[in-house]
Amino acid sequence: MSERSELTGAIVAARYRLADLLPGGAESTSVFAAVDVQGDRPVIVRLLRVESIAVVGESNAPDDVVEAFQRHLLSVAGISHPVLVAPVDWGETTLGGERFVFVVTEHITDVSLRELLDRGRRLSASQTLVIGLDLCRALHHLHQLGIVHGDVRPAHVFVSGDSRARLAGIGVKRGIAETATLSIEQARYAAPEFSIELVATSASDMYALALTLLEIITGDVPFAADSLAVTLANRAGKLLPVSADIGPIAVPIEKVGRPEPGDRSSALELGQALAQLAAKLPAPERIAPLVTESFRETITRQLEAVVAEPVARTPEPIVEVAAPKIADVAIVVPSSERRRYRRLWSVAGVVAVVISGLLVWQTLTVNSYAVPALVGVAEGEARNSISQLGWNVLITAERSDEVAIGGIIRTLPPAGTLLREGRDLTLVVSEGPTLAVVPDVTGLTIAEAVALLEAQGLVVAETVRDDDFVPAGRVVSWIVTEQPNLLAGSEVLKGTQVAIAVSGGPVLRTVPNLIGRNETDALSELAVVQLVAQRNDDVFSSEIAVGLIASQEPQIAAQLARNGVVAYSLSKGPETLKLPSVVGLYLADAQKKLTEAGLVVGTTSGRTSSRVRSVTQDGKTLKADDVLVKGSAVNLVFP
Repeated sequence: MSERSELTGAIVAARYRLADLLPGGAESTSVFAAVDVQGDRPVIVRLLRVESIAVVGESNAPDDVVEAFQRHLLSVAGISHPVLVAPVDWGETTLGGERFVFVVTEHITDVSLRELLDRGRRLSASQTLVIGLDLCRALHHLHQLGIVHGDVRPAHVFVSGDSRARLAGIGVKRGIAETATLSIEQARYAAPEFSIELVATSASDMYALALTLLEIITGDVPFAADSLAVTLANRAGKLLPVSADIGPIAVPIEKVGRPEPGDRSSALELGQALAQLAAKLPAPERIAPLVTESFRETITRQLEAVVAEPVARTPEPIVEVAAPKIADVAIVVPSSERRRYRRLWSVAGVVAVVISGLLVWQTLTVNSYAVPALVGVAEGEARNSISQLGWNVLITAERSDEVAIGGIIRTLPPAGTLLREGRDLTLVVSEGPTLAVVPDVTGLTIAEAVALLEAQGLVVAETVRDDDFVPAGRVVSWIVTEQPNLLAGSEVLKGTQVAIAVSGGPVLRTVPNLIGRNETDALSELAVVQLVAQRNDDVFSSEIAVGLIASQEPQIAAQLARNGVVAYSLSKGPETLKLPSVVGLYLADAQKKLTEAGLVVGTTSGRTSSRVRSVTQDGKTLKADDVLVKGSAVNLVFP
């Protein structure tokens, strides 16, 4: 396929100017933000390779495939639903020498679930329920019309800040031709029945929806592998491992993700089940917009303390008080009064002792528990196991190559520590494996590039292509296969594939035939194949007319790199000389003199034992110093 980035700026159907390449496209699909130049409005344009839209059981001839695809789009053109993003235009185009079909939809400003998941976001059960209801409405509408979506996944679900969702990608996936037409991203949401027959159905739409809902809560797609075959083998006959820790929403998700298509809920049934759960869940919070900081930075960010400014107070006036006068006065207290005071002090002392004892007793009787070993335990399970111990549980997160996503990396304080009720216990939760930083390997040798990428835990795929400017064996360009818009310095999961294009050296040009051509035409032809012309001194030629190219170097059909030099010489016509005087000479002397002059003796007539009487050529008698073509033959006449 043409380099996706090279299509930026191209105009499709003389109307849609392609702008930024967007994430979410499969290997055979490119998704662009574009501008409708006729209405000056933003749109989304999907370009699909013709071979990727073929369907099992139908003709694979390109013209037949395109015609069938356009008939399919006509069937979905009239769809109008507030939760669906329907196509507004479609057709066929050729870009970069490759044939595509294109589908145009309205521009969507909301964020896709794929972008949220890639940023480490997870949604609550309440937020997921609202999104699930909207998607059920969308799929129920499609299925009632007899239309199968065929590509339900997070990249096609767009959510707004109030947790409402819209489903895109309608009409793009008409069917499945073969496993090769599915990207790794699409294969993650494939229903198990695809192992028997690669036909998308309403039931396979619902299975993909179950996986999507489960992923946005847990961040994980059950049984997903690196290939469709392994993924389907993992899912065959198995129920989705839906944990009860996600709450009551687990039940309807598990039912719609059953391995047998006939056991799954329909879109209407799933929507009704979710609606019944709505009253049991708290109101969904607003989905926070995407920001550039990482998930770990977000949840571990410490708020800065705000110190209140001191309030200015008006000083109170100073009142001078006269120094007291001391007088010696004796106060006589009756003995009965003194005994009453002593009793009061005794009672107060006893009360103080009792209160102090109570405080000490309470301090000594607060329960303490040993922090259990929770490393590797899922966060929900860990919370449940300590929920009765009266600790204040705090959550922080970081990445780990040893502990699976959502598992406990460590506790603070560590396992075995005695911790009183009411104290803080911090659970450090895994965000998944540590990320690899994509390096810029452009211009490096193959060995250097592979070593640098593999040191980051990335998988390398190599291709070779001719290049006129990059030396052979060095990297011309690279892309992250599933996210081709990423730049150097981006963070990706380890194991992500990076495709590098290695220079095979310059594209070789075939030297054209210049012999017998005029100089202007020859120069034009050399310029077309990006070769450089060099004119040498003119040469004599008895075969090429004066002013035409008589010789060239290198020879015809030789291979040269870009800007290789082709030398040529123009013809001066045949070389001439003057006839030497041979009249009166014997035959041997005459032959020697003519040969030394560059002429050839043709015929002789008369008595050759005599002396030469005359020299002729073409019936004409020649005389000494006549101009002849070098190498031509002359005849000798004897008496």
